[in-house]
Amino acid sequence: MKKITIRQAILDAIDETDEQIGRYPNQLLKWSKYIEKEIGSALGYPIKSALFTVTGCKIDLPDDCYRVIGLFPGVQTEACNIHYRNYNSPTIKLDEVSDDLIYAWIPENTTWVEPMMWEEIGDQLNTVQEYDAMDMTLVYQYIETDDKGYWLVNESHIDAIKKYLIYRIAYKFRWKVFKSEKLFRSGHQIMVKDLERDYNIAVRHARALDGSESEFERVQY
Repeated sequence: MKKITIRQAILDAIDETDEQIGRYPNQLLKWSKYIEKEIGSALGYPIKSALFTVTGCKIDLPDDCYRVIGLFPGVQTEACNIHYRNYNSPTIKLDEVSDDLIYAWIPENTTWVEPMMWEEIGDQLNTVQEYDAMDMTLVYQYIETDDKGYWLVNESHIDAIKKYLIYRIAYKFRWKVFKSEKLFRSGHQIMVKDLERDYNIAVRHARALDGSESEFERVQY
């Protein structure tokens, strides 16, 4: 399926709402990434790792970071093709299945940062503990990006992302309407509910199109 920059959905949403909304690109991008994760992918996303020197309690995530899987002290970048990890046991082995496939999970005697000790917020990973110039390995699912670092998403997702942005814009700024007359407030509430329904339908449609393009689906049916 053809890939398109996620920025196109943002531009489409701005065109259909208010140019003034374009003053908040970071918020629009955050919403876009959120709904893209909700739509998901029929084929999933590959995994890799990156090394960071962490000072303080924040890590700026790579542009291609789709979802964080784990954070490990030290240099563990060689075990970047992770297919399985048991959260109940920090002991991992490497199993070479073929020349192209290696099952890898946490090396023996290596500790890892408990998931409850970090949180992915926007484009940053926030940790409870502060670190002092410590090497940390971030393992994450990644997505293709354009030359400016914007995610490349399936063309079928653009309409759903756009409609979600329009809904969020209407929902976020509806507090301004509360100062207006009661009749106007009621009309706005109805409009927001309609926009919510529209984006939910578009999300289901995007998932259905992804499934029709999946090689697995074509083989099965």
